[in-house]
Amino acid sequence: MERSSYFLSANPYKPETISAAKFLAEQFLTAGARVALDAWLFENLGIGVRMEVQDIPGDTTAVISMGGDGTLLRVIAKVAQKGLPVLGINMGHVGFLMEVGSDALDTVVERLKSRDFVIEERMMLTAKLNNGRSFDFMNDIALMRGQYPSSVQVYAYAGNELIFKVHGDGVLVSTPTGTTGYAVSAGGPIVSPYLECISIIPVCSHVLHQRAVILGAEQIIKLEMDAKPGNVHQAIIDGQTVISVTGHTEIVIGRSQVRAKFIRFSEQQFLTRLREKQMEWSIE
Repeated sequence: MERSSYFLSANPYKPETISAAKFLAEQFLTAGARVALDAWLFENLGIGVRMEVQDIPGDTTAVISMGGDGTLLRVIAKVAQKGLPVLGINMGHVGFLMEVGSDALDTVVERLKSRDFVIEERMMLTAKLNNGRSFDFMNDIALMRGQYPSSVQVYAYAGNELIFKVHGDGVLVSTPTGTTGYAVSAGGPIVSPYLECISIIPVCSHVLHQRAVILGAEQIIKLEMDAKPGNVHQAIIDGQTVISVTGHTEIVIGRSQVRAKFIRFSEQQFLTRLREKQMEWSIE
């Protein structure tokens, strides 16, 4: 039987992830599996093998992310490029991408060992900047004014057709999965993650009637912005990667050839989770 292998990643700002990771690593090692940990976890635990996300082998059984949605977003693009499934273990607030809470670690070990799970795939997008850099992303990309205090003008195109010119903070382009993140805060619609489409959302536009536009998943989107001399703006990917841009900026966005794979132990109830998250937002 093929030997299982796991990669554990965690949020370093949540110390409680250390004990959870220790439990999982010890259980997997006892079962004869290979276990690799991200640098922060390895330094704290000293078990398994230290490894960077980009070095995860392509035959890894599962990548386990402990924390919240942000923790998972930090690894998902590199993991998806290798075709590997991810299991999210929630260590805090309700997470849209997470599968189980920290109280279900025993269940996690047993079901992963017995391969008792299904894989849920979701679409991702890819973005290519005119500076030559390209990124796959799970949630969204935003072309924004950044720390520049005044508004900017961003042109959004679908193919060769102008969607709108935003005079404001910028434009956000989101997957269905991403519509429960920055997109909803920017006034965009919440889209079921089981649909495949692209949302283009103006952020703080001075044109009050401008609203989000939802287009087909095969549409090619282009964002353009010209910075005034000396001004520095930002392209932000999944809220994790921030790229400073100057002068003329173009970003071409389309469906990625890779898909995110999530390990699921039960049928997902997106609307139930959305309602729970909205209740949490209202309390805070």
